[in-house]
Amino acid sequence: MEKTEKMKFVKMSATGNDFILFDNRKNLFKGDERDYFHNICQRRFSVGADGVILLEKSNSADFKYRHFNPDGYPVKMCGNGARAICKYAFLNKIAKKSMTFETEEIIYNGWCFGEKVTIDHPKPLSVRTQIGIVEEEWYEEGGFVVIGVPHMIIFSHNIQDIDVYESGQKYRYHPFFNKGTNVNFVEVMDTKTIQVRTYERGIEGETFACGTGAMASAVISHISKGIKTPVTVLTRGGELMVKWDKAYSRLYLTGGADLIFEGQFK
Repeated sequence: MEKTEKMKFVKMSATGNDFILFDNRKNLFKGDERDYFHNICQRRFSVGADGVILLEKSNSADFKYRHFNPDGYPVKMCGNGARAICKYAFLNKIAKKSMTFETEEIIYNGWCFGEKVTIDHPKPLSVRTQIGIVEEEWYEEGGFVVIGVPHMIIFSHNIQDIDVYESGQKYRYHPFFNKGTNVNFVEVMDTKTIQVRTYERGIEGETFACGTGAMASAVISHISKGIKTPVTVLTRGGELMVKWDKAYSRLYLTGGADLIFEGQFK
């Protein structure tokens, strides 16, 4: 990519997660532009975002989806990022209301209905309800699960009073996790509702919402607390809904997604 070339982009938001999205079907990006992606994600110094999304051609789906965290490194899956790219693909007639997309050689489905966007996800992996690493008496260890990326769940009361950065960073870098983990603080509101705050790996701080974190929190809350599907997940960025089939063979994440503005970089 030439530094002087003008690059069109759009800014997407999905439940408070914001993304810089490029239509990369002409392969203007290779995906190794780590410093460039890092720089444009910096708030106050550039457009700022929770990550960069590339929409690319696919031989097995309507399009291919690649995602990069603000540190410039690729990530396997982002639930809200996936919903954002589905909304973009629908608005730009790249796909119909019901669509398929590819990431990490896995095929996902997406659906756009009005303001809401739903994606599906394969079954949870590496589910553990106890790890034995939580030290604070005011926290209850929920467990660990991989929803595309690793997630630790910690239950607590009054999670709005938690210092998510301090506690999240502690367990994100805990030596138990070889490559680190996302950390979700969960408060059970009723039998079908939870509230979640997430410290995201790669962003290295709290985000307004986390799609895979919402799915992970719902699954562990069901196993440990008996929360019933569909689960309403309350985040700082808005409301998400998570549901699944009896065998956990597919998870479904639903929430709003919007195109905020269009622009171009030099």
